[in-house]
Amino acid sequence: MMKSRLRISLLLCVLVLGCAHLPWRRAPEDDPRTRGEEGIDPLGYPQDQVIVTQEEPGRKPTKTGESFGEQGSWLEPRPVPDSLPAQKVYRVQFFATKYPDEASQVAETVANMVSEKTYTDYKTPYYWVRAGDCQTREEADLLLRKIKRLGYTESWVVEVKPGH
Repeated sequence: MMKSRLRISLLLCVLVLGCAHLPWRRAPEDDPRTRGEEGIDPLGYPQDQVIVTQEEPGRKPTKTGESFGEQGSWLEPRPVPDSLPAQKVYRVQFFATKYPDEASQVAETVANMVSEKTYTDYKTPYYWVRAGDCQTREEADLLLRKIKRLGYTESWVVEVKPGH
C-alpha cells in the first residue's frame, strides 16, 4: 500500500516538474491591423454577386447552337469590323492607384477640367488613368502640358491602340 502511494506521489512529482518548464499560454494580443475585420462578411457585398460571361447581356441561349442573328452563334467570336483604324493614338497617362473608385473619381474630375475623354486601364496591381485620343504626338504634348498644370507633374505620353 505504501509502495503504491509512493509511486503515485513520485508520478505526480514527475508530471508537475516535467510541465513546470513549459511557458503558460497567453491570450493573443489585440492586433490593430485586424481589429475592424470582425463582423465583416467579405462575400456579402451585392457588387460581388455580378457574374461576367461572354454572352450578350440579358440574353441566354436555350441550346448550344442558338444564334444571335447575323453575328454568329453565342460560342463563336464576333468578327471585328474593318472600319476600326489599325493606327495608334496617343494618350496622357497621369495617375495610377490600386483603388478602382479613386481611379474613377480622378478620371471624371480631369475629364471635366480638360474636356477630354479619360480611360481607366487595369494592369496588375494598378489602375492607370489616361486622357485623350490624340492623333499626333504634338496634340498629345499639348494635352500633357494642360494636365501637368493641373498638378499631375509625373505624367507622360503613351501610344496605344484605339479601343484599349
